[in-house]
Amino acid sequence: MRFLSLIFIVFLSAVCQAQYEGMLHKTFRDKTPALVHFYGNVLKILDPPFPAQDSIIASLRTFGEKNNDESLMAEAALAAAWMRAVQSPVDSLDDKHMLQFIEDRQRAKDLVSVARAWRMLGDQYWQKNHDYETALDCYLKNIEIGKGLAEDVYPEKMYDYSSVGNIYYIFKEYREAMQYLRQALTYKPPFKMAAIQSDIRNTLGLYYLKTGNLDSSDYYFNQILQNETDRHEEWKGAAFGNLGYNQFLRGNYDNAIPLLEQDIAIAGKFNDTQLANRSIIWLANIYLIQNNIVKADELARQAEQYILEKKVLFDQYEFLYPLLSKLAAAKGDLGKTQAYLDSSLWVKDSMARKFNAMLLARVEVKAEREKKQQQLANLEQEKKSKTLQRNILLGFLVLLAIGAFYVNRLIQRRHKQEKLVKDLELEKREAELNNARQQLKDFSSNFQEKALLLEQMEAQLQAKGTEDSNLMEQLWQSTLLTDEQWSNFRQLFDKVHGGYLVRLKEKLPDLTPAETRYMALAKLKFTNKEMASALGVSQQAIRVAAHRLRKKLSLPEEGSLAELADSI
Repeated sequence: MRFLSLIFIVFLSAVCQAQYEGMLHKTFRDKTPALVHFYGNVLKILDPPFPAQDSIIASLRTFGEKNNDESLMAEAALAAAWMRAVQSPVDSLDDKHMLQFIEDRQRAKDLVSVARAWRMLGDQYWQKNHDYETALDCYLKNIEIGKGLAEDVYPEKMYDYSSVGNIYYIFKEYREAMQYLRQALTYKPPFKMAAIQSDIRNTLGLYYLKTGNLDSSDYYFNQILQNETDRHEEWKGAAFGNLGYNQFLRGNYDNAIPLLEQDIAIAGKFNDTQLANRSIIWLANIYLIQNNIVKADELARQAEQYILEKKVLFDQYEFLYPLLSKLAAAKGDLGKTQAYLDSSLWVKDSMARKFNAMLLARVEVKAEREKKQQQLANLEQEKKSKTLQRNILLGFLVLLAIGAFYVNRLIQRRHKQEKLVKDLELEKREAELNNARQQLKDFSSNFQEKALLLEQMEAQLQAKGTEDSNLMEQLWQSTLLTDEQWSNFRQLFDKVHGGYLVRLKEKLPDLTPAETRYMALAKLKFTNKEMASALGVSQQAIRVAAHRLRKKLSLPEEGSLAELADSI
């Protein structure tokens, strides 16, 4: 026997080795299908505990170490912790290994493993301990961690949200259930052949069925038929059965019969008497309504046998007993009619007590956990209070020092910012001034070059003996300083010689506009010829204007006017 076990372990290890190579240095998304197979088919099939489980996990850890794949080593640690929880006694879940794993991976900042571990631990509290409140707490922690992870990095968000939605659904907290289940459908399935979408749509359809919104219920059941493959044909059967029940509720019996029969046929393929039994009961009800007592009675007895022999869910008696009561009434057996009605009421009462007990257990767990949390909080608060009292003076001094340092840094930063602003403004002004100087220089050079060119052309015309006064007049007019040019010139002049014209007006308030232009051009060292060209007058007119201006200002000689212009 030991030899056979050894052979089995060696064979299984060889198979696993090939599977490990397919997961080597892969992202979690890429190895998700392989991990589903690993947990669902390699480890779980060996439950109850078997020596090969530890060997398989150890081989995964060794393979990860050998190939320097930290994610595989972490997976081995998670698998080991999960197996401890799976193999712990019912109602006494061993969660310390999972909690230690979560703490370790949080330190390693492996949030994907942390999120998965919370959901896997929640699954055990739900399935093994039926501790729904603790399971819900684990699932909510799982979702909170998952919010910070992109779907490409952590593709199991559909599972996460559906787990929370299912718990709320069980406790008839439908608003919260629908919120999480609809959110679950916004994510992609973790791998191509996952049936989780159908599970979610089926629950949503059942919710709308229970609340009487049959059109919305039909929508979700039809979504299962449209999207599910033959690989998960049992979900198609469930959808057919639920659609048939909706038609039954509407009174569309001819439409309901083929749908219910399809459900029964598919359930038969998978030997799923629980799935078949539900549709058998509704089909029997239809035949009873159609007064086919024989067929209705045959199906009702078949459903009853399934419950008794196949251990179908007890809650199906809730629907079977009213059917049997109506059948007994149709046969005129009033004793059985009443007996089945009493049994129906007893089943409903039993289910209500069971549900209330589940609610009470949930409340008790929640209250106990809150009590422990409060005790821990009180101890922590007491510890913090003592620590605070001991360190309050030191903390104040440190805070004061930090405040002083901060104020000093703030002042320094403000000074730097002010200096930077000033430097930038200075650079900007300097750049604008240099630009204005260059433009003014270009402006002056342009007029000086034009004046020189006109002088040369005038000399050439005179040398040839050709004097066309009209032509010369047009040429001189082309160099005139127009009002627009004078305005531009004035702006440039003010930038380069800031406030010059204002100072000139203040010092010599009686100057005419023409005299002001003369003084500005003199400031730029324009000759009489250049001034005459710019102002469109003769050189003689410039000399006369200069003479009058000197006389007006009581200046003794010609050079003194240029000196005055330069000194202002």
